[in-house]
Amino acid sequence: MKKLIFSLMASLLTVSIAFNASAQTVTRNVSGYNGIACGGPFNVFIKIDGTESLKLDVDANVVDDIKTEVENGILKVEFKDHWKNHRNMQRANIYITAKSLGYLANSGSGNATVDGTMTAENAKIALSGSGNIKTAVKSGTLDLKISGSGSIDVKGSTGMADCRISGSGEINGKSLRTETVEASIAGSGNINLIASKTVSARISGSGSVVYSGTATIGATRYAGSGRVSKAD
Repeated sequence: MKKLIFSLMASLLTVSIAFNASAQTVTRNVSGYNGIACGGPFNVFIKIDGTESLKLDVDANVVDDIKTEVENGILKVEFKDHWKNHRNMQRANIYITAKSLGYLANSGSGNATVDGTMTAENAKIALSGSGNIKTAVKSGTLDLKISGSGSIDVKGSTGMADCRISGSGEINGKSLRTETVEASIAGSGNINLIASKTVSARISGSGSVVYSGTATIGATRYAGSGRVSKAD
């Protein structure tokens, strides 16, 4: 009898786990945005193709807990409560299309990948947490900001790049062509990019700014072992 009860309990547990882990695909109506901000453990796939759409491909039991709204031109995707309550999600994919994109923010442990080029006079990319952002950019100015251990992989071109890292994050811009760079690092973060005019930096800690191209080193301030250097 005990073996039978144990077997039934195990079967019920298996069914419960399977139900919780089952995926559900939901499409939501969104419009009027040129920026995207995501928060949580999501894998976000963004395509810039002249349309506007949003599709959730996530665990069925969390669909109703995900809030999607457009506020001041920014499409926000996040949990209604704290995302850490859903850290054991089996499926967490978000698919978004956009007419254009000039602002992208990602917070948490998820990743955001852009298919297409962010185009704006003043483009902004912000990352908070341990996630990753991967995109191409064409802009007059570009703000890149990391708080935490995440990484931004960016390529394309901009006139002036303002790069800021707090923590151990990394800005990988080996394929990003810039004219001038202003960098600020607090911690052990690393910045790598191409510059043609000047590279200025404030580094507190062991972080580094490595550049290639014809730029010269401008104003610098160091507090620690971090330095600005030209790539070999």
